Amino acid sequence: MMQDLSSPPTPCLWFGDWTMPMASTRSMPRGHGNCKTEKGAGCSSGEIKGFHLPLSHHSSPGHWTQHKPEMRVLVTVVALLCGLLSAGAIDENDALISEDDICPRPPPVANGYVEHAVRYKCNKFYRLKSDGDGLYTLNEEKQWTNKDVGGKLPECVAVCGKPANPLNPVQRIIGGILDAKGSFPWQGRMVSWKNLTSGATLISDQWLLTTAKNIFLSHAENATLKDIVPTLKLFLGKKLVDIDQVILHPSHSTVDIGLIKLKSKVLVNEKVMPICLPQKDYVEVGRVGYVSGWGRNTNFVFTERLKYVMLPVADNDKCVEYYEGSTDPEKKKAKSPIGVQPILNQHTFCAGMTKFQEDTCYGDAGSAFAIHDEDDDTWYAAGILTFDKSCSVAEYGVYTKVPSILDWIQETMATN
Repeated sequence: MMQDLSSPPTPCLWFGDWTMPMASTRSMPRGHGNCKTEKGAGCSSGEIKGFHLPLSHHSSPGHWTQHKPEMRVLVTVVALLCGLLSAGAIDENDALISEDDICPRPPPVANGYVEHAVRYKCNKFYRLKSDGDGLYTLNEEKQWTNKDVGGKLPECVAVCGKPANPLNPVQRIIGGILDAKGSFPWQGRMVSWKNLTSGATLISDQWLLTTAKNIFLSHAENATLKDIVPTLKLFLGKKLVDIDQVILHPSHSTVDIGLIKLKSKVLVNEKVMPICLPQKDYVEVGRVGYVSGWGRNTNFVFTERLKYVMLPVADNDKCVEYYEGSTDPEKKKAKSPIGVQPILNQHTFCAGMTKFQEDTCYGDAGSAFAIHDEDDDTWYAAGILTFDKSCSVAEYGVYTKVPSILDWIQETMATN
């Protein structure tokens, strides 16, 4: 039975019928996880942390020897510390557990034995990534092993596309613009050295997608990434995060995309969470996607409040004809009503205004065209907004298809 952690839990450590000599102890890594005992009365789970234990050992059934004062070893709280360290009740470096706090040995069973076992679990907003089931048992060599993966430890990875506060599509404010209240935790805000705002989309706990044009915003065409990166400010959940490097798509003149790597991983929570990369193409005419951002509003000033809009995928031929006059390459000509031509090719799709004249505008580029898959209740980045100049004047915004660049994204993140 698990203890109620609303009150300080009683520390309990149980080592059963084996002695832990100093040479056999080893620390398990800190991370976004914890583990809990599969055996042991009244023990609740705790973080994976180390502490100093005055070691005792079992000498005969039902009896323990006195503590040996000279033996103070660093062992791992393999989830037997009942949540005390994570609750902050004691110092993890100086904690001494008295013999009175040792958990009682489990009762014996005829023709059976007690096996020491721990199960790794991940913190909220993280999931276990492992070929095994997270259950580890102690072998004769005093090593924790899993039946499927041996001594390889599991990994807690960030959950994606599962916002804690899903949006309510009927919440509208004046002007038909939709107000986001924590429903888009993957939305980043990038500010150039001339205080121009643009968007970025968190796709893992250390990487974001944006447009190549956003990176060069306010800079000369011959500026280098080495010069540009130190001038950029990037915010996630209103917190400033440090950029390690920027990697542009090798064909960024026609595929307007870049990747941003952070210097360190962000802590995923209800305010900051990546959106999932799609494993299929969600773009079909009429399907509604959600685009959030801090772009300019109807007064043409940057908003201080994250907003979002629902937009339907448009017929691609109509979009091409609207901006280029024809789908025939020989008959195409620039005819954008706003004087700026978007990049249109096999890597892009268009989304149109709604009947409420809702649209994206300057500063929204780099934001995701987010699709909610009802089958798995998960949000996916079907596209990244690259042409945000429509501003309810032109009929279509233009997006880069994420599935079209998925291989490049995954390879770049894996090799950098």
